[in-house]
Amino acid sequence: MEESSLSRAPSRGGVSFLNVARTYIPNTKVECHYTLPPGTVPSASDWIGIFKVEAACVRDYHTFVWSSVPEGVTDGSPIHTSVQFQASYLPKPGAQLYQFRYVNRQGRVCGQSPPFQFREPRPMDELVTLEETDGGSDILLVVPKATVLQNQLDESQQERNDLMQLKLQLEGQVTELRSRVQELETALATARQEHAELSEQYKGLARSHGELTEERDILSRQQGDHVARILELEEDIQTISEKVLTKEVELDRVRDAVKALTREQEKLLGQLKEVQADKEQSEAELQMAQQENRRLNLELQEAKGRQEEQSAQAQRLKDKVAQMKDTLGQAQQRVAELEPLKEQLRGAQELAASSQQKATLLGEELASTAGARDRTIAELHRSRLEVAGVNGRLAELSLHLKEEKSQWSKERAGLLQSVEAEKDKILKLSAEILRLEKAVQEEKTQNQAFKTELAREKDSSLVQLSESKRELTELRSALRVLQKEKEQLQEEKQELLEYMRKLEARLEKVADEKWSEDPATEDEEAAAGLSCPVALSDSEDESPEDMRLPPYGLCERGDPDSSPAGPREASPLVVISQPAPIAPHLSGPAEDSSSDSEAEDEKSVLMAAVQSGGEEANLLLPELGSAFYDMASTIFRGAQIALHPLSPAPTPSPTTGGFAVGPLSEAGPGGPATPPWKECPICKERFPAESEKDGLEHHMDGHFFFSTQDPFTFE
Repeated sequence: MEESSLSRAPSRGGVSFLNVARTYIPNTKVECHYTLPPGTVPSASDWIGIFKVEAACVRDYHTFVWSSVPEGVTDGSPIHTSVQFQASYLPKPGAQLYQFRYVNRQGRVCGQSPPFQFREPRPMDELVTLEETDGGSDILLVVPKATVLQNQLDESQQERNDLMQLKLQLEGQVTELRSRVQELETALATARQEHAELSEQYKGLARSHGELTEERDILSRQQGDHVARILELEEDIQTISEKVLTKEVELDRVRDAVKALTREQEKLLGQLKEVQADKEQSEAELQMAQQENRRLNLELQEAKGRQEEQSAQAQRLKDKVAQMKDTLGQAQQRVAELEPLKEQLRGAQELAASSQQKATLLGEELASTAGARDRTIAELHRSRLEVAGVNGRLAELSLHLKEEKSQWSKERAGLLQSVEAEKDKILKLSAEILRLEKAVQEEKTQNQAFKTELAREKDSSLVQLSESKRELTELRSALRVLQKEKEQLQEEKQELLEYMRKLEARLEKVADEKWSEDPATEDEEAAAGLSCPVALSDSEDESPEDMRLPPYGLCERGDPDSSPAGPREASPLVVISQPAPIAPHLSGPAEDSSSDSEAEDEKSVLMAAVQSGGEEANLLLPELGSAFYDMASTIFRGAQIALHPLSPAPTPSPTTGGFAVGPLSEAGPGGPATPPWKECPICKERFPAESEKDGLEHHMDGHFFFSTQDPFTFE
């Protein structure tokens, strides 16, 4: 190890030694508690040694032990651990002062403890007298003081443990209740959110239902319009059918007239056979046209859904049929004009026949008479001339007939063309009718599909509405259940608060019993405290395990020039290790310790808590708070003044935690003179009057138990 000079005032970030007693008993093991500051990495090469106070290097140790490396260390938090020094390695008893020092693996001192001594206990310090009443007889018992103090400490520790367990149980119950309330609030929020979502869905379904209803009304109106339109188209089709029937009747009359003309043409002579053949052919073609007209009429009968323009087209067709009828009338007139020609032709034929007969007669007459021959030849010549004239006339008639035939053929071709055009128009009208019927059928199908879809959506909307109502009812039921559970939790919370108030009342009752004791008992306690203050003070450190002093931060009081921290001042380096020792001058005299009642035990614990500092009092009396602590401190100071009228009255100070020591006030007229020393109001240790005030305050700070934790409070 390397030598290094030691400083009596280590840095504020060094190791803090806890519960270092002022004296230790030889031949008993010594336990050393210390705290490593945050950021310090413990090592197995570090060690803790017992050094003399005047030791100047790390090699001047009396004994040492290796430091322990705790497990589960959390980064950024202080590390609390301890080591034990075996009794065989400890120094001999004497007036020499020692101190613990923490040395790291580099040989640097990281912290040191307050000085202490190894001293044998005095014989009378080990015994105390107890008065015990048994069966009406007074018995005086002499028992070791350590036993009495240990019993009191065990009782206080047991009660403290019970209170801490109760506190932990109550904290656990409060935590469970809070978690349960949070769960219920979360469930309630979820239920409300689901309810809001269902409400939005219900509103959306209602809007959709309204839209579907409007659409259904629109479709119903459209369907009515379509039905009216279909009825109008059916009426138009019926009208067209009637017109077609009328046209068929007219065509039948035309056919009858044509048949009459055909019969008349058959009567013509061989020269008119071609005309008759043409007539037959045209008759056949006309029959084909009639058949086509019948087929078209049948198609028109089957067609439905005709628009208004179809009526106009049918009217135009009717006009053309009328024109055809006029044309047929003209043809009939022309045929009628041919009748005189036929009669003339018959007359000429008959004349020719008579001429032949006459020629025969003339030949007979010629044969009979020669004279009549010339006359007969002349008559024959004249007859031949007449026959030639008749033949010329007949040729003219034939030519005229051919011209009429060609004209009629042209007219027939035009009529056929017009019939074809009308046929095309009828086909177009039929296709339009079929298209309209198909559109109407599609609209009917679409309307039916719309009706089906509307009915299905209506059923779905009704189902969703019923489901939403059912879920809303379930949510309301769940909300009522949650409200009932919340009321039960409120009742349990009220019961818990009532129990806490009862506990607080019980503690207040104990405190009231403490301060309502008989004044004579207080006088006896004061007399007993005056009888052995020094002895009790000397013996309070005889057991390092049971009589530990309050925790002390080395970095906060190593510098004698620096101002020490106050008893209520929070410091991150102060660590709670063990409960504060019970002061002997407030533990109660021997004659008052015989009572084993619960009030006496609690009184001892409370007075020890008041003496030891705010942390112990806050742990034992969390509900009373700082007001009770201040009142108890005031009563404690009053008791000190009553016990030691010559000692100075303690005054509150932020650096002494309610006790400040200064020079005694000068004696008034007839009063005692000011003593040349300063005395600690707690342990009665005296200091020279010319010593610094910080030294006495430094000493008094060691009697108090500090903590950075706030006292536990219930909400």
